[in-house]
Amino acid sequence: MRPLRPLLSALLVCLSAGLCVMAAQNKPLPPDAQTDKTSHVLYMATHDGIAQTAAALSHHHGWDGVMHALAQGRPEAARIVATLLPETDTRTARTLEHTMQTLLPRQPATVLSATEPKAQVAGSTKNVCSPVGMSATWRKQAEQAVTTVHDIHLATRTQICLHTLQNRVHGA
Repeated sequence: MRPLRPLLSALLVCLSAGLCVMAAQNKPLPPDAQTDKTSHVLYMATHDGIAQTAAALSHHHGWDGVMHALAQGRPEAARIVATLLPETDTRTARTLEHTMQTLLPRQPATVLSATEPKAQVAGSTKNVCSPVGMSATWRKQAEQAVTTVHDIHLATRTQICLHTLQNRVHGA
């Protein structure tokens, strides 16, 4: 056992030095095989750029995983959608907005955090909360769900959404 002590000490020193070098790097480490798709997409957006990442998701059906994470109420998925949706093509934007509409009654806070309060952009709160083409049941469930959102950071979006669901005009 005594001859192994110097070897173990040297191994620990090398391991510690390696970890220090990795921690000193300016860029974040790429996600490993165990991390989920949303972490990978965030990594891609940081290093490949927002427009390139949005295009890659659109071409490789990558939005499916992001929307699944949004349906689970995962805040990082909302960040991805809010960041990348304005850079998607029109068809993808409409599809994502419709998916967000469908999710609104089940995950109101997460969906609202993925929207943009400005009415002129893809993924706007008005587009996602619009009852046009949705059932009366959806509208009632969405309105009830949105009234349960009490996050101060979402107050404007909550009000825009409620006004849109109730077909009242609201300037944003």
